[in-house]
Amino acid sequence: MKGFLDLAYRLPYVRHYKAFDEGFYVDFAKQLNVMGRWLQDFGCRRTLDIGAMTGGCIEHITGLGIRMDGVQFTADLKRLAGAQLRKAGVSSTLHVSPLHRPPLLPPGSVYDGIVSLGWFNLPFSDRQLAQHVDRIRRLLRPGGVFLFDFFEFRDLVLPPTESLALEKGLIYVSHSERLGSLLRRYHLWIRNHRELRTETSDLVDRSPREARRLFAAAGMEVVRKRYLHLNYPRHFWAVQKR
Repeated sequence: MKGFLDLAYRLPYVRHYKAFDEGFYVDFAKQLNVMGRWLQDFGCRRTLDIGAMTGGCIEHITGLGIRMDGVQFTADLKRLAGAQLRKAGVSSTLHVSPLHRPPLLPPGSVYDGIVSLGWFNLPFSDRQLAQHVDRIRRLLRPGGVFLFDFFEFRDLVLPPTESLALEKGLIYVSHSERLGSLLRRYHLWIRNHRELRTETSDLVDRSPREARRLFAAAGMEVVRKRYLHLNYPRHFWAVQKR
């Protein structure tokens, strides 16, 4: 699926994940603080991170005394996050479920809170979005909350082409452009001035009206909103299962 950049978290590049994260997710810690406060405010004790990536969110939320499991989109990510969490002394159950399908978990799985960052801007069809929301609702207990963020293209200022040195002789380059309702990102890994690997990923413009309509149709209510100005502006919402 073009909406998910996973090459940076797969062999052989996964060993550079810290440099990659620190170069492009500089506001992650700030958003985790907001997320943690909201989960505490809603009394969440057992939570799930859909798209747990390197496990940083799980480690932070667990440090607040809240249990958090994770859904990973690739086996490489599961191994990476598992190793990092064990090193940090964090106990968490990680599942692998492909991005293009609603998260598949063992029967009987239920949570007080579920989080997923970057999910709503992925290039799902309307049907796929509805299926994902239905599955998320089923995984929540009554009164449980789902936390997610999204951005609108009108608020987004595209950065110039960016590059990041991952190690001596290995550079990652990123470039973005708008194509109607799509934001296409081009990713290039260059070793010793020669092209090594390329990948593209797409994001879709989403609006608050669209988000509210989608969750209302699933029987979920928007209960908290915040507009975050971090490394790029975005909406951060909590919706609650009735």
